[in-house]
Amino acid sequence: MSSVTKDAQAKPSGGGGKTTGSRATLAIVLVTSLFFIWGLTMNLVNALNSPFANYMKLDSAQAALLQVAYYGAYFIMAIPAGLIAKRFGYKGGVVSGLFLFALGAFIVIPATNMASYGLFLFAMFVIALGAASLETNCNPYITKLGDEKGESFRINMAQSFNGVGNIVGPLILGQILGTTIAPGKPGFEEAKTQFLANTRTIYIVIGVVLVVVLAIFAFFKLPTPPGDAEEEASGQASGETFATLLKRPYFTLGIIAEFIFIGLQVAGMAIFSAYALKHWGAGITAGLAATMLSILSLLFTIGRFVTTPLMARFDPAKILGVYMTISAVLMFVVFLGLGKVSVIAFMVAYLFISIGYPTVFSLTLKGIKGSAAKTGSSALVMSIVGAALIPLLLGVIQDAAGIEIATLVMVPGFLYVAWYAFWGSRIGLKQGK
Repeated sequence: MSSVTKDAQAKPSGGGGKTTGSRATLAIVLVTSLFFIWGLTMNLVNALNSPFANYMKLDSAQAALLQVAYYGAYFIMAIPAGLIAKRFGYKGGVVSGLFLFALGAFIVIPATNMASYGLFLFAMFVIALGAASLETNCNPYITKLGDEKGESFRINMAQSFNGVGNIVGPLILGQILGTTIAPGKPGFEEAKTQFLANTRTIYIVIGVVLVVVLAIFAFFKLPTPPGDAEEEASGQASGETFATLLKRPYFTLGIIAEFIFIGLQVAGMAIFSAYALKHWGAGITAGLAATMLSILSLLFTIGRFVTTPLMARFDPAKILGVYMTISAVLMFVVFLGLGKVSVIAFMVAYLFISIGYPTVFSLTLKGIKGSAAKTGSSALVMSIVGAALIPLLLGVIQDAAGIEIATLVMVPGFLYVAWYAFWGSRIGLKQGK
């Protein structure tokens, strides 16, 4: 963080004037808090998947529409969010994202009052429009607010708090969910009403917190990253477009890697509870499965916090390659269906999956700065549509061939990301710099 503060000192801020070390540090704290917020809501959606499917009597493909609504919005919002950042700066993108985020949270109120799955999907869509705007702006902002050597370190550190949010979401749900009552069983309607009321309360609290955070950002001037400051001083943008960025092989391959990786990460979290319920054995309940998901998320967060310091000493790409290879092996153990052993392997895999998204993000934006970084970030956030399409695909496979085959399909995906880390991220890099 000291390198970030040093680089941010004496740079023009978004509102003009000079920044100070304390201002840069405060900016990092505020932006990092946003990583926590959208991490919480992201994994809350995953944790809601199984109980919503139960109480709304949905099949696996219909339940996967939660991911389609949430992550499909990323694809739609990524370009507009990038354009807002180019026109109004990173702060403009953050403020617009917080507004949409809060609006979506409050739409959950009528959705749960009416027990309308369609309206709830719309609420998740609006929330995700806000999350996409935050992701499009916060990721490159943290990545580029300092020297290039520390990019993977900075974004992984910020994304570690995204992982903290990942823990809190299902942990909250696990505490209030208890045993899910199946349709047709005594007390089903009462349990359904209580579940919807608890969900409504969670999102009311989230909405109120977001309004407060929005007010703070509205009056705070964010320091400008060095690359943006250079463009402001020269009066000229880099001139790079999405088309020219695609001519850099490592960038194009990184977009593909991010699409595959985020889809697998989200799909795994979405099906984990159902997998645990099937393979753990006696004594397993929906509430316990949700709590186990929070443990999985804890391992995910630990993976980021433990690995991030290593990135200051070792090549982040090589670390990513090793981690993705281990993830592929563990998911093959999951496919084998070895009872508790496979459930534990599923959870431990997320210790290594943890660093995938932010590290691929930083490797893909290597050597890209200023307005070009905003364009590249928009493309990377668009690739998050993989989190909508891949879970839907795996949901169909799960219904047709079983949950074990769905997890087997994940193995070659992790191996591709490992290949990108070891080799793909270096193709054309020298020419691209």
